[in-house]
Amino acid sequence: MTEDRTLFGDGRYPDAGPFAVLARLSLIGAALAIVIAKFLPSELVPDFVRSPNLQHFAAFYVLALCALAALPRVRLRNVAFGVGLFATALEALHLLAGAPLEPLVDNWVADLGGLAAAIAPVIVERFRRRFPPRAR
Repeated sequence: MTEDRTLFGDGRYPDAGPFAVLARLSLIGAALAIVIAKFLPSELVPDFVRSPNLQHFAAFYVLALCALAALPRVRLRNVAFGVGLFATALEALHLLAGAPLEPLVDNWVADLGGLAAAIAPVIVERFRRRFPPRAR
């Protein structure tokens, strides 16, 4: 029997497969985009949505999804902790630079909300797999 090495099969996917490499590159790209957007003057950052909180939510939702895809062998809690620590460090850097506290807290909560929204379906799916299918 041959091993299933397709993208959507149940077999192993090679570490150097094109989608594995693309996942790692997307993680680096998403993290860099967030850092650049965070430290650019607000006039230079395009508004993708009307709310800055929604932008933070979306950015960290995408970053968390990229991290989940790029780091398949890392424990889920470690991926969540790393992304959460990244969000905290970025907001803390702005706080140390003298930015007002209230919008930074709102941004941080939106960052963590995006992280939670990306990770919640994985947790639910893991919970669902614990229940065997009913006999017919």
